[in-house]
Amino acid sequence: MKKKDLTAVILCGGKGTRYNLKKKKILKPLVQISGIPLIERIINIFKKNGIQNFLLLGGFKFNELKTNFKNKNLGVNIKCINTGVNTETGGRLLLAKKYINNKIFLMTYGDSLTNFNLTKALKLKKTNNLVISCFNYKMPYGILIPHKQKSNLKEIREKNNFYLINAGFYILDEKIFDFIKSKNESFEKKTIKKMIQSNCAIALNKISKWHPMDTAGDKLSMESFINEL
Repeated sequence: MKKKDLTAVILCGGKGTRYNLKKKKILKPLVQISGIPLIERIINIFKKNGIQNFLLLGGFKFNELKTNFKNKNLGVNIKCINTGVNTETGGRLLLAKKYINNKIFLMTYGDSLTNFNLTKALKLKKTNNLVISCFNYKMPYGILIPHKQKSNLKEIREKNNFYLINAGFYILDEKIFDFIKSKNESFEKKTIKKMIQSNCAIALNKISKWHPMDTAGDKLSMESFINEL
């Protein structure tokens, strides 16, 4: 399948609870990163990889999301779909099923940036049901390891601990819908676990650069990060 025929599904409907903790409520994908909404920067990541078709799955402040793309030409096809304010991530994808025409498609969230390489990831998809992009995250804190049956300290690991985390850029196929049963299902907490339990083949696609925007403080560091992409 040609890249231009693939669809990228972007989840944009969450309330952004951590980001909005002390701020005026705002839709995270619309936060301006050096003058450009974050969602447009995510679209540009896929656009650079040859993707032309996008489904934006909204909910919280959906009208603002839709209005952002009114009379704006980004050179790609964009369709905004209201999947409800309280719908879980897996549920949003399930509600978008009828709009996804291809057997293989992409999915991500509207709150992180990366140097995603689609050509590399598609090679993994050929022999796997699901491709999850992952990032080697360095823990910024020291870790204390207690004895198993005591509260005494057994070991300290100081600021050199790496964890392979889910970066949220996926390649899926139509089989995914066999594992999502309701709009209340979390893709990360339930759907992926079901696939693991069913012995589906899941590949890890390692990416070298990734930056999330979980809190308001991440905005400034993300503005520096975009110069690395």
